[in-house]
Amino acid sequence: MLAVSGALIAAFSVACGIGGGLIGVPVLHYLFGLPLRRAVATTLALVFASATASTVTEALHPDAALYPGLIVTLAATALVGAQLGFFIAKRISTVRLKMVFCLVIAGSGLRVILKDPGLPPLEDFLPSQHDYLLVGAIGLFAGVVVPLLGVGGGLIMVPSLLFGMPDIGYLGARATSLAVATVTSARSLAMYAKEKDVAWPTARWFAAGALVGAVCGVWIVHLPGVPEVGQVLLGVLLCVSSIRFGLDVARSYRASDADFPTETEETGTG
Repeated sequence: MLAVSGALIAAFSVACGIGGGLIGVPVLHYLFGLPLRRAVATTLALVFASATASTVTEALHPDAALYPGLIVTLAATALVGAQLGFFIAKRISTVRLKMVFCLVIAGSGLRVILKDPGLPPLEDFLPSQHDYLLVGAIGLFAGVVVPLLGVGGGLIMVPSLLFGMPDIGYLGARATSLAVATVTSARSLAMYAKEKDVAWPTARWFAAGALVGAVCGVWIVHLPGVPEVGQVLLGVLLCVSSIRFGLDVARSYRASDADFPTETEETGTG
């Protein structure tokens, strides 16, 4: 059951250009009963397996949409941004940030759904110096936001690449994001493993299924008409994530209101 779940999650996530944590964590937490922190740590094994398998498969595909220079730039700046994000997360409240982010990704999700994929001939795309500067900024921003809000980097990178560098096309944006996820997920998995938070028996089956699902996902997303579907699915995921952040904000405000006694509670009247 774990392997089948991992395969399905990986295939769907690879088509959307995300690592799979957005789906894998709730599955392990609610369906398999893992504590939330342990579910997050264990799902990183799926993300690493999925991202690695999809990147290798992409590289071997006749229509490979990988751009090594962009991947290295994005990964390097994302790692720097993550360190900065961890530093900021300890010093600011993220409730208002989540509120703003909720609106931003909701708008981005609708734009992704409505955007023409405009898939260019991949061999004709040559990144310019401006593209590298833009990718560096995207990586830094994504790296900062991930530890602040607990989202996957793909939710930031794929739409940012689509809108900032339309010539890369949807296939290029998703392949680039997944290649970067091999680095970021490996780093995070190692950190959680050091704290002994990873449920390895579960992780092995989850990751084994993800290896198969990711390979299938790459070949499926290159079929005619499928990139358009994948782009719409990514837009839907962005909109669903915005609802999640909205609920987080609402819960935070309800919790803060509960900390203050009402006038009746203060005076003992009523």
